[in-house]
Amino acid sequence: MRNRSFVFTKMSKQLLSTVTPSAFRALLSSSVEGAKVVPLDATWYMPNSPHNGRKQFLEEQRMKGAAFFDLDKVALPDSKYPHMLPPQSVYIQEMSKLGIKNSDTVVVYDKSGIFSGPRVAWTLSLYGHKKVYLMDNYLTYKKAEYPLDNTPVTDVGVPGASTSSYSALSDEEFKTKYSQQVIEYEELLELVKSGQLAKDYFVFDARSKGRFDGTDPEPRPGLSSGHVPSALSLPFGKVLNEDKTYKSGEELQALLQSEYGIDLKNSQSKKGIIVMCGTGVTAVILKLALEIVLGTKLPIRVYDGSWTEWAQRAPSNFIEKV
Repeated sequence: MRNRSFVFTKMSKQLLSTVTPSAFRALLSSSVEGAKVVPLDATWYMPNSPHNGRKQFLEEQRMKGAAFFDLDKVALPDSKYPHMLPPQSVYIQEMSKLGIKNSDTVVVYDKSGIFSGPRVAWTLSLYGHKKVYLMDNYLTYKKAEYPLDNTPVTDVGVPGASTSSYSALSDEEFKTKYSQQVIEYEELLELVKSGQLAKDYFVFDARSKGRFDGTDPEPRPGLSSGHVPSALSLPFGKVLNEDKTYKSGEELQALLQSEYGIDLKNSQSKKGIIVMCGTGVTAVILKLALEIVLGTKLPIRVYDGSWTEWAQRAPSNFIEKV
């Protein structure tokens, strides 16, 4: 594992940045009234887990001054697919309830290390929040014995904050960002049908190899496992160290070249990249690994519905198994 020397990447060139625990502590010194540094707990667990992120936040441990972002609540209403990206109105409403302001610097973390945090950090940046960092990571923060709050609370908002007047992008700005960073089922299906998917995109699936191959079951009952035609299996754990921090750019470069023969850092390819997983959460682990850590210049889009949507909607001949 490398000793990461950087503190922050440049916000002007990235949608968001990673921050180490020690750099986060330094960042706190810049917190002032009206422009706070707000830790945002994004802890979420798979549906087959006995744990509950919101319950843990309220009853157990959290970073001091943290609010809680509920992935399952801040989502597209009445969707049959879990935690799909919400309409701007829902996002604005929930951020306002949390007491987060547009001027605040938000540092997203999750208690698994790097798991659901990337999805939430990316969501904030997608909807136009300008100062967003992803903590890399909470486990090393805790190991360093930095301050934590163990007092039970009854509210998931920023402590002491009232409802804010949060605002987001214009509809036109959001549509542009959305189309650049997200791919929907209908477009992906047409790419598969036409045979253009393999020609135009590298598709990385963050689920386990067994689920990708179709040999292991999905965690959601009744859902077939398998993969989208031409997709490549890149389980998200492969881009992380044992302590659940991101591997270095050099390690990611070596991984991609040895397993897939791909040089994404220096590629002059006109291909894009699509990342997916079970429900669009761990796919963003890959997106940020490739964008921020590796530094690829190729555009990366998230298939928001991911395998849960594809397995329920795609024709059976487009569900491949090994």
